[in-house]
Amino acid sequence: MLTVSQIAERFNISNRQVHNLVEHGYLNVAHLYRNNNHGVTYLFSEEEIAKLDIYSLLAEVQGCPSRGNFGPAFRFKQVIGAVRHYDRFLENVSDYPDDVFLRCCFYLFHLNHYAKTYNENSNHLYRLKNQVLEKMYLENPSLLNIRYLTGPDRYRVWLCEDCKDSAESSGMSYAAYIKNEYFCPKCSLHSVNKEYYSLIEFRVRMAEYKFTFHLPLSSAERWMKNLADLPQSARNTGSYHDRMYLYGRPASPVEEQVFPINMIINKLENYLKTGKC
Repeated sequence: MLTVSQIAERFNISNRQVHNLVEHGYLNVAHLYRNNNHGVTYLFSEEEIAKLDIYSLLAEVQGCPSRGNFGPAFRFKQVIGAVRHYDRFLENVSDYPDDVFLRCCFYLFHLNHYAKTYNENSNHLYRLKNQVLEKMYLENPSLLNIRYLTGPDRYRVWLCEDCKDSAESSGMSYAAYIKNEYFCPKCSLHSVNKEYYSLIEFRVRMAEYKFTFHLPLSSAERWMKNLADLPQSARNTGSYHDRMYLYGRPASPVEEQVFPINMIINKLENYLKTGKC
């Protein structure tokens, strides 16, 4: 692991330049070290650093607007605030008999954000989310309030001749025309996946802590039983395409610095292996 100062020394640049690379998302924090005075030190993977062209990245940073509307001092204050929030959370939940369960919820909450941030890793991250929720459900069902959110079927659309002409005249492919939902009532819709957009919702409400997670029905039904017995409500859906699966938000810059993705993955994988996180 390398610190900010070590990276600066290795590449003969300033500490401020290293922080600029972090703030613009070019350097990923691998771990956050907290000292006894509640200060924080960023740690970076030496292997990851070796793959980067630091000088080219610095050239890209020059003149680029910063991520967010505030200066470095404000952003660092946000980081410190997030670290202290995390420390308080760990301290508070340690008094609960279900402290491992609550910590797992906390890390799963952040994993969800990373799955929406890194599309190239989303399959792995969503698979991990599925495995963690399965373990939580099987081992602590009483701590989860579960609902069945029924959604519509997934349809295959066959454009009518008028819509085909409209797509061609506008220079759009048929697929793009359908994706943008420009088709009309004369077009044919054929159901190809029953309840494709249904979700299973998992809610956690313990003292002052609240978490909500969702899984597609197709994922949860592989290991959940008696789904038909769950309380049901209609899912509020927008457009029909696959983005309906997306809940929540991407990871924020502060989140990426305080709760690095590798840390989140390691915590949850350790929970799956040992029951601790």
